[in-house]
Amino acid sequence: MAGRPRKLKAVPDEPVGNDRKLTPAIEETLASLELRPEDAGIARLALQYARTIDRAEAIAAQAAKLPFDPDTAEAVEQLRKRVSAQVTMADLGPKLLAALDALGATPKARKDAGKTPSSSARSKLAALREAR
Repeated sequence: MAGRPRKLKAVPDEPVGNDRKLTPAIEETLASLELRPEDAGIARLALQYARTIDRAEAIAAQAAKLPFDPDTAEAVEQLRKRVSAQVTMADLGPKLLAALDALGATPKARKDAGKTPSSSARSKLAALREAR
């Protein structure tokens, strides 16, 4: 689905509701790409990264609400820290970006596509240039 880029609204510091979720934005991005069948795995991986990032905060909040149990307190605290939003974003954010780069869905990937296009991320314009 090619077209003119949409202007994004200003992103508030603390989005609320679905605006805070990454998954809908990644779904929209993937839907706008002309993906080939061989891109399906990386597209699903990108979507799974986004879903995991979105769920991390809720899981950490649930872990924090668990009643204190001396037998499991240390394990619950480790789980809460591991799935905190910041830790999850730090772990998965770069991986999500790399997946989007591989699909040609970032400004950097689109810029690089004009220089050395790969077969899966080649734009129509790059194909026309190559045909000349």
